[in-house]
Amino acid sequence: MRSWIVLLVALVLLGWVFVDFAFFFDHSLGAPKDVVIPKGTSLSGVAHLLEKEGITSSFRFLVFALLSRKTTPIAGQYRLWPGMPVASVVRLLSQGPPRVRVTFPEGFTAEQMAEVLEHLGVCRKEEYLAFVAHPEYFARPWLFGAKSLEGFLFPDTYFLQVPTPPSEVIALQLDRFEELVLPLFSGKEALLHESIVLASIVEKEARLREEKPLVASVFLNRLRKNMRLQSCATVVYALKKEKGASVTSLWEEDLAFPSPFNTYLHEGLPPHAICNPGLDAIRAVLEPAQTDYLYFVLQEDGKHAFARTYEEHLKNKRGAP
Repeated sequence: MRSWIVLLVALVLLGWVFVDFAFFFDHSLGAPKDVVIPKGTSLSGVAHLLEKEGITSSFRFLVFALLSRKTTPIAGQYRLWPGMPVASVVRLLSQGPPRVRVTFPEGFTAEQMAEVLEHLGVCRKEEYLAFVAHPEYFARPWLFGAKSLEGFLFPDTYFLQVPTPPSEVIALQLDRFEELVLPLFSGKEALLHESIVLASIVEKEARLREEKPLVASVFLNRLRKNMRLQSCATVVYALKKEKGASVTSLWEEDLAFPSPFNTYLHEGLPPHAICNPGLDAIRAVLEPAQTDYLYFVLQEDGKHAFARTYEEHLKNKRGAP
């Protein structure tokens, strides 16, 4: 009787050692690999792919996946090591690809967003910007007639898989825009595109939240009087977009830069938004301060001085009391 007990214990121990060695022991031999699991790949297809990449044997993967009831690997890109424990492989593939936190500040341009995404490994900058230039790809009714997605890429924090197709990143941003911005235009949908363009200028010109309705009032007053907006922010955008020049201050000759975005040269609004504004700037355009201001200038304390006449504006520029 004792011999049977001893044999049973020995078999259990041997089985435990086998399972531990087969599924949990680290056999890592090589450098990490980025393995992509395509959408719709079956469990057996994933097993063969892992064996082809030298990560683990298809048999061990299938056995452990079935025993642990992890039979639906999530598509995406994973960093795996050849010979890593099959238990770890199954766990990673059932949890899904790693996600990164991506925060786009208010006022970021599409190019700045693309640079962040590429830096974090989410998608390539050029591919993201290619979609930005083709709003028709996303077939959203409220985008009809838009020349670019600039302005509609809502600045927020997103948790994205690495990698994520750029079209999916943009779709998430457009979803957020629909959720938070479109309700503000209920009953005044016709104002959406022009309001977003103007809000993008307000976003770039006003540093302080409380000044955005005042800055918006200046631009709206100038538009009503058929005055040129003369926004320095539009010139900065034009220089970056058309010359690749990043500037923080402008010279007199910059104001003559020939571009449809240069509101010193052209009346009305530029062809499309110059950044992606946040809710404060958008609300400022929809609910501007009621003023007769036509000018503003930045002061040393970071605030703006507003003026009704050009003479007052010149005094503000000189800092005269």
